Formats: sequence, structure tokens, C-alpha cells
Amino acid sequence: MNNPWLNIPISDYESHMALPTVDQSSMTADEFSRVLSQFTPESVAVIGCAGGNGFDAIPASTRRVVGVDINPGYVARARERYEERLLNLEFHVADVQADPLAFDPVDLIFASLVFEYVSLAETLENLSRVCRPGGRLVALLQQPSETMTSLTPSPYRSIQSLSQLMRLIPPSEFTGHAESAGFALESGRIVTIRSGKSFAVQVYCRT
Repeated sequence: MNNPWLNIPISDYESHMALPTVDQSSMTADEFSRVLSQFTPESVAVIGCAGGNGFDAIPASTRRVVGVDINPGYVARARERYEERLLNLEFHVADVQADPLAFDPVDLIFASLVFEYVSLAETLENLSRVCRPGGRLVALLQQPSETMTSLTPSPYRSIQSLSQLMRLIPPSEFTGHAESAGFALESGRIVTIRSGKSFAVQVYCRT
């Protein structure tokens, strides 16, 4: 099956995520900034980097930055925006559930709203290979709502193609797969945004 992420223009994706009824761009950037401040990694990989949302928060102390996305158009946009602003920046076009990740292990892996669209076991095994022992994986997982659909309606019709792929994951299920891949749960909390949707922010340590 052709992955629907390959057919969504970056302009549609970014405009959808910035809608007040969606409001997930700022949440993702805020959480990325929070974990950078908390863990001060020298190296970080952003899985599902899209156009580089949150890259503005990367401090000079983070000396290596890796962006990964399945859509080459997204990677091209992120490179265009940030290659002259961030040192030691590298990008990889990859399907994280199927393709080997061709970069050296990092101190921190940040993945927001990625695991809803991939096979957990294969993806977490891949990520464990590029996370240093003692490094961390931070996962943002959308949680079910009693009043809203999982995929928020919007004027950007291409986004609706994701409904065939999207599956919300209970944090306990995610933790089971993460532990099998060598990640131990350190902390978890729930973030609720203005739209009313909630997200589990899970922090794991690579054992």
C-alpha cells in the first residue's frame, strides 16, 4: 500500500496542524523545547521531523541534529529552512518501521505523533539501535476523546487520507513494546491542549 504520508503536501500538513481546532504544532514545539532543556543532549534525532517544527528551540549545546521523515518533500523543506542555521545537521528520508536508520546513535530521540501510523515493534527495534545506552526516547501519543474524532476535520482534504492508517495507542501498550526493545519507562504525563485533545508524553531510558 502506498503510504498516504507521501501524498500530503507540506503546506497542507503545516496549515492543518496550525489550525486553532487542531493546535498541535505549538504543543509539539513546546514539548520538544521542554525535553531539550531537561536533558541537554549533545545529539538529538527528531523522528517525523516534517518541515522542522521546533528546530528553532535547539540550543548551541546540542552539537548534532538528525531529522528523519518518510516524505522527501518534508525533508527538503526542513533542510532549506535550517541547514544554514544549525551546525552538524543531517537529514534522512526513511520509513522508520522498515528502513535501516543510517546514522550514529544519539542521546535523545524525539517522536511526536509518529507511532500512531507505524508498526510499534519494528519501529521501536529500529530506534533502539540509534539510541545510546543511557539515552532517552520521548514519545508523544495522542489519546482518545469522547467528544472529538481522532483525526480533526479541516479544509485540507489530503489529511483525511491518514484515517486509513491512524491508530491511537494506549500508553501501557506502547510501554510493553518499548520495554521489549530495550527502553525503560522513566516518566509519563498527560498534556491537554486548547482543542480539548489530550496527549501522553512518555519518557524512556535506553537500558
